Amino acid sequence: MFNIQRPWAVLATVGLGLSLAAGSVSAQQKPPIKLAAITALTGPLGSYGKMQEMFVKLAAEDVNAKGGINGSMLQLDVGDAQTDPGQSVLLFRKYAGEGYMGVVGPLTGTQWETVSPLANQIQMPAISANAVKPGVTIKPWTIRLQPADDTMMPEGMREFLKAYPKVKKVVIAADVREASSKASADAYAELAKKSGLEVLDVVEFSSRATDLSAAAIQIKSRNPDAILAAAFPPQAVLLSKDLAVQGVKVPILNTAILWSGPFISIAGELARNWHVMGFATNDIGPVGYSDEAVYNSLIKRALQRAEPAMGNPPNMANWAIGYDAVLLYADIMRRNGIDGNTDPKRAREIIKNEFLKLKNFSGAFKYTMRETGDGQIPTTILAADVERKVWRFMNTK
Repeated sequence: MFNIQRPWAVLATVGLGLSLAAGSVSAQQKPPIKLAAITALTGPLGSYGKMQEMFVKLAAEDVNAKGGINGSMLQLDVGDAQTDPGQSVLLFRKYAGEGYMGVVGPLTGTQWETVSPLANQIQMPAISANAVKPGVTIKPWTIRLQPADDTMMPEGMREFLKAYPKVKKVVIAADVREASSKASADAYAELAKKSGLEVLDVVEFSSRATDLSAAAIQIKSRNPDAILAAAFPPQAVLLSKDLAVQGVKVPILNTAILWSGPFISIAGELARNWHVMGFATNDIGPVGYSDEAVYNSLIKRALQRAEPAMGNPPNMANWAIGYDAVLLYADIMRRNGIDGNTDPKRAREIIKNEFLKLKNFSGAFKYTMRETGDGQIPTTILAADVERKVWRFMNTK
């Protein structure tokens, strides 16, 4: 007996097959989830920005290698703000208008101070991965994984004075016309007072200066036991050179803004007396506050990809925070069913609500979130290892 299907049954079966196939294709072709990072790819902090770009892209690769987020691939685009707060604002508004679900950055405290209130105004999530200026993270739309100077500086100063107990008189050296450096100079003065140190002078310099010989001469004339500095690598290199010319060999403690750049590889032997506030090196993350396997694997991959301009070798410093910021966005979206079809406004609202609930997060580093919206990782001091051209923990050789 022949099995004869009615024509409409055949058509229904074919239609069902096409429908299932279309559903499968649709699942594979979900729109991407768009995130952005704002950093400095050109200009005086270009080497910093290139490093951050590398780390956030490594995070996006890792997210996509595991299938993306709820069936959508992660599209991460990096904008060059050139260390200009105005350009950061333009890029932030652009990404908000183009359906991006969140931003990592911008890079510095001055830029973060500008973008954080804007994020709340236009309701766009942002995570700071590097800015250290205190008091400029504004909830509920922004958080900062990078610990701020109001925790880093007291902890770093305490460790510095443990290492150099004979220090009694200090000079503060900073660009007091730049907002972040001015805040650091003021914090140094307060910490010195609390520590019973005498501040002999506050020596000013410009972050755009190409000659710091006058500052070095002024520091020498005060004959300090130590120097408390807030200098980016270009100015730190100049200052180390001119201090050597003046024969000044006292220990120097710099804020974390020096930690991330190519200072040691440029300054060489002139960096020998320098120290920086931080909590991780090329060799190891903060003990008890990092996932050792994740951190070591990430650093190994980053060292393989790093460009010469980032330092030879580059200092990995706190750049893993940018990696973790991308992972945090991915985790929030994965848990809340967000994909590329989710309305960006709705996705942003969900992310903002998760920011408010966040107490702890673990990526390459392990963070405890403060009421200020800033992350906390215990800080120590790192010394310049001029032979290897990297920072090292003070208790290691």
